[in-house]
Amino acid sequence: MDINMNTTNATGCSITPTDLLTDRVCSIEDFGASTLARPVTNTQAINRAIEHMAHSGGGTVIIPAGRFKTYTVILRSNVNIFLEEGSVLAAARTDIREGICDVQGEAFAQKGEGGNYLEPEVNPYVGIQDHAHSYLRNCFLWGERVENVMISGLGLLDGSDIGPNGYREEVLCYSDPEEPTYRDQPGHTDEWFGNKGIAFWRSAHIVLKDFSILSGGHFAVIATDVSDLLVESLLIDTNRDGIDLDSVTDATVCKCKVNSPNDDGIVVKSSMGAQRFAPSHNIVIEDCTVSGYDLGSVFAGLPSTDRIVCHPGIGPIGRVKLGTEATAGYSLIAIRRITFEHCFGLAVEANDGSDVSDVLIEDIDMRDVTCPLFIRTGDRARSPVTGNSQRLETRPKGDVRLDQTEWVLPDKADFESFPAQRYAPSYVYRSVTLCDGNTLSVVDSDHPVRYNSANYYRDADNIAHPLSYNRGLRGYQPDTDAQLSERDLMKRGNAIGARHIARAVNISVSNVRAEGVDPRYPMILAGTVDGRLCRIELDNVSVTYRGGLTLCDAVEQRQIETNWSCQESDFASFLQPVHWLVEPQHLLNENFLPRVRWDTETESWVDDPFNVPEGTTDYPEPVEFGILPAYGLYARHVDDLVINNLTISTVDPDGRPALVFDDVYRGALTDINVPQGEEVVCVNHTRKRHTDFEFVPDEPYFSTQVKEVKFPDNLVVHTEVVNAPQPGTPPDSLYPYSCTADAKSGYQYSQAREGRLHLPAGVFPPYFRPLSACTVHVGDNLSLAVEARDPAQADQGAQVVVQAVDMPQGASFDGCHLLWRPQEEGRYTCSFHTVTHRQEAICLVNINVEKK
Repeated sequence: MDINMNTTNATGCSITPTDLLTDRVCSIEDFGASTLARPVTNTQAINRAIEHMAHSGGGTVIIPAGRFKTYTVILRSNVNIFLEEGSVLAAARTDIREGICDVQGEAFAQKGEGGNYLEPEVNPYVGIQDHAHSYLRNCFLWGERVENVMISGLGLLDGSDIGPNGYREEVLCYSDPEEPTYRDQPGHTDEWFGNKGIAFWRSAHIVLKDFSILSGGHFAVIATDVSDLLVESLLIDTNRDGIDLDSVTDATVCKCKVNSPNDDGIVVKSSMGAQRFAPSHNIVIEDCTVSGYDLGSVFAGLPSTDRIVCHPGIGPIGRVKLGTEATAGYSLIAIRRITFEHCFGLAVEANDGSDVSDVLIEDIDMRDVTCPLFIRTGDRARSPVTGNSQRLETRPKGDVRLDQTEWVLPDKADFESFPAQRYAPSYVYRSVTLCDGNTLSVVDSDHPVRYNSANYYRDADNIAHPLSYNRGLRGYQPDTDAQLSERDLMKRGNAIGARHIARAVNISVSNVRAEGVDPRYPMILAGTVDGRLCRIELDNVSVTYRGGLTLCDAVEQRQIETNWSCQESDFASFLQPVHWLVEPQHLLNENFLPRVRWDTETESWVDDPFNVPEGTTDYPEPVEFGILPAYGLYARHVDDLVINNLTISTVDPDGRPALVFDDVYRGALTDINVPQGEEVVCVNHTRKRHTDFEFVPDEPYFSTQVKEVKFPDNLVVHTEVVNAPQPGTPPDSLYPYSCTADAKSGYQYSQAREGRLHLPAGVFPPYFRPLSACTVHVGDNLSLAVEARDPAQADQGAQVVVQAVDMPQGASFDGCHLLWRPQEEGRYTCSFHTVTHRQEAICLVNINVEKK
């Protein structure tokens, strides 16, 4: 089989730090800045220094050692910022009413220090992307239409502060100001605040090098519509995204360490934040470490894992991701030599109407990750569509969309036109209760769809006609030569400005090693029926999962929750819910119904674990699929799949198949190593519908299957046939049986799963609180506290049993403390491990013994 893969490599930026060096310098202290000054005074002084250099032909502004509180620093072309070692630019507090949420979701109010950040700008394309992508000016350092700017040095940008209670608090906020009511208004409704670190917009030839960022807000670094960008050797430990490249071309991110437990570490996007349709292209991300350790712990030099659940109710994120804001698409991306630690893995996503193509991923090392590889297409269709009025409301009513109305643009000359290219239904949802009392939303079986009269025209004879956009006259005009049936009208709830459903094309992944992987999430290659993954290659990939789940978990989709008390470095402690199987995102929908079908002969529910819902309009995350029926690799809606030298193993046995293939066309697998005797499952599905139309009544079904895929002889290949629509599909004339196994239907979980009896140890294994290296003198007594924590024992309050497996001569361990009086100088290492179950944790501490 000959499948041609992309061989073009991204080259990244051309700018170098040397290109921007200058001999002309000044200090912010020369213009009145002081560590004792009020933030407003420092803000004025720093910006005067930058203005002076800009008007003098360019140069470098020095931030000397010391902590300088300030509001927005405005960058200018040809002016560099140099942060001396020991310098801190600290974000100043601004007055915020009660109700803004911090990183833990708690409402809080800040006591201001006399000023505010720049007012969020007017962005007529608000709503088509997240608020923080629409508005950038309310940031710490701001560069708009600037060129030849370098920020460098060993200093710190600090978006946090120590509060009156002695705990660290965020100042650059995790949350966003409220969006305006109209598209010609600034980006807030009343008050605003700083919530981004460094932001560049429509700029070029930018270098960010060597400094650190702590708690950088929604984005520590955001570059929108920027070309020729170098981000090198930054340390970022932040409360949301680390580095965002949005509609960026010719960019390189290298040698950075990014810790971002609540959001993405390094991410490529292409939103309409640029206020134009601008794809991202030619980007290199290499030699970096990304992680999701506790906020602030990496900056402090002692990474910790006490917080289990992060935003938005899932495990630590901190990954490298391509997408989600991918309205304009992206191409030619190289990701190489990246280390992932305690975070989600690598994600490549195209869900917003434009493709991702030509991505090279190689030499990846992962430890303690949630999902090693997630390649996903969907149809959120988060792209603009021109409406049928000139109204400027950000959420117009009665227009071409019934859902996500903020994606509708006015039909005005000063807006780019995005005429409707296709349509999707608008579904009506109802709440159902599962047998354990949890609730979720499914499409209403009695009234599944809503009609939208804005998307068709009825003539005097009550005949419905389609509309088409007339660019010359502007506006949608009826095509009276064509007619729409009642079924057509059901499908026209939402107009979509993107011509086709996004695809992922030419993705090559090689030389990947992942250990300690969450058993709930295999590697996932998930296209859609009509937006497929094409030409995907995996080569030399080795993954070890923690294991311990069963096929019953993939059937039942249980929600099992315990409470957990935790603390992130020097932030205040708090209590959080922990989900052991299904991890809810923003909403619980049909994806988390039990995967069963109604058997008419026995009049009972029977297991159907391979009938996985499509979830095409969901926010793309591995958790959207719940517990999948494969523990190693799940591939669906893929064309031309090449897998060579794949090794999959588990610590604890797992009761699901290692590999599941569903609607894979053409593929070649060679040198596949899985535990002996395990099956590979190929799914034949007889009741599929086209993307977005899964719940339209009486929509015709068709079949999908695995075709022309060559498996090696050592694999046991088994075929499973799925004869029911996906869970949550309303009954109709084509399939009159219920697909919703709720409490009303009589469905019950198996007795083995009742209550708190099943907390799979591999999901949240025990861990140690980190121990820093210590120094002791010969003859002095050392007492070192050692503490392990086990989330599975949280409700019982039991202490985790710890053993010392390697201690210096003469040392003792009582289960909680290492006790030692060293007699000789030298460097020693002590090792400890938990003994609660097979998912053990190991802790090492280095002790330096010196002479008195």
